[in-house]
Amino acid sequence: MSKIKKTYSNTEIAELLQNIATAYEIKKKNFFRIKSYQDAAETILTYPESVYQLWQKDPQLFDNIPGIGPNIFTKITYLFKTNKLHPHIIRAFKGISPLVFTFTKINSIGPKTAYILTKKLKFSKDTIKALDQLIEYCQQGKIRNWPHFGIKSEASILENTLAFLGQTRRMSYPEAKNISDKIISYLQQKFPQIKIYALGSLRRQSETVGDIDLAVESNKSSAILDYFLEYPENIQTINRGTKKASIKIYPDIRVDIMIQPAKNFASLLQHFTGSRQHNILLRKYALSLGYSVSEYGVKDVKTGKIYNLKTEEKLYNFLGLCYIEPKNRTGEHEIDTAQKCYNESR
Repeated sequence: MSKIKKTYSNTEIAELLQNIATAYEIKKKNFFRIKSYQDAAETILTYPESVYQLWQKDPQLFDNIPGIGPNIFTKITYLFKTNKLHPHIIRAFKGISPLVFTFTKINSIGPKTAYILTKKLKFSKDTIKALDQLIEYCQQGKIRNWPHFGIKSEASILENTLAFLGQTRRMSYPEAKNISDKIISYLQQKFPQIKIYALGSLRRQSETVGDIDLAVESNKSSAILDYFLEYPENIQTINRGTKKASIKIYPDIRVDIMIQPAKNFASLLQHFTGSRQHNILLRKYALSLGYSVSEYGVKDVKTGKIYNLKTEEKLYNFLGLCYIEPKNRTGEHEIDTAQKCYNESR
């Protein structure tokens, strides 16, 4: 659970305090201690100024923030000074899977339920894979027979986990594009030089879109992710890595962002634009030529050499295909058509 960072957003600080409250609830600590961390988390999440920047100016300014008592102030200060979690927090998190703090963000899953899930079932360390596994466990009926659970409880976990992942709600293309354009505009206000593209069904201009997926070409992943998490319409930070982050915006829309340098950005775009079937067909075709295709580049299977193509057009051309427009990457006959086009153009 420890973090190594130079700056901290209000969202991240609030999430940490909420996680402490969750850990204390699981370990049956004093109710008022739990409530104090919950209240402090809510205060910092909605505070109009950056708490970290206030502390940098003068730690005494924390006196102006309601609900931040001496114990909580000590833990926040320790984090800011050392970029490490306070020993008391580490002790509180001991024996609790990090996934507990993700599961408790899902409606109807409280701390104790989340803790039981991680103890009784096996999950991947990858957050998204773990959520997919939770869905599968519910669909397989592996939770309903546990004490204090049942069919209704299992159905509720399934429904809310699907909603959390944004799988139950799809937007029209115009609605999704409008949301995407607003986020891209927000990011480019501070980082005007970066290139940002929508991915998936949105880039393919499908009639309906599930999640909003964005790709950014840049070497400044940390600064961009920090700013992304501060997006005004962010109502929940789902996760944050070194080059990826996910948030939920009103009313219940998941937004994922991935950042890669120019070296393998074209491969990232290609990999996350096409439909699942398109990527399967492309990989199969590439293997017939002795190559494997991934988000990191085109790899020569025999030599292991990785080719990083500068554009998607060059990537497709490298494989003996004419450029396939995003809207045509549906997994039907586009590979055959592109191959014929390329051969005829030579």
